[in-house]
Amino acid sequence: MLLPCRANAQTAPNYDALYSACVDEHGPINNAVVEVCSNRVSERAKLEITRHYQAIHARLSADHPEDAAKFEESQKAWLKYRNTHCGLAGAYVGSPMYGYCPMKLNADRAAELRELNGE
Repeated sequence: MLLPCRANAQTAPNYDALYSACVDEHGPINNAVVEVCSNRVSERAKLEITRHYQAIHARLSADHPEDAAKFEESQKAWLKYRNTHCGLAGAYVGSPMYGYCPMKLNADRAAELRELNGE
């Protein structure tokens, strides 16, 4: 069964393409380029995460307050996982992972919340 598209749904960003375009724009890849581009893309993904989180939380708070609390708890757990995992990745894989890892996980979380939000 096909469902109609939401009229206000935005085109989902392709975070990998945004990262690649940034790297291409800044020339040869090095740690500084990875940091700049990872941070740029990560900030955009975090804006999307916030937008979806707020919409989902507001909807749940109105209809199912107990689920809103669970949703908030899950987001806090995800943030703890992201920060801990990426801290280890930076320490053991290399310093570019301090920016690249959160960017990848933020992009993935944005997609998860986009789906939960029906977009």
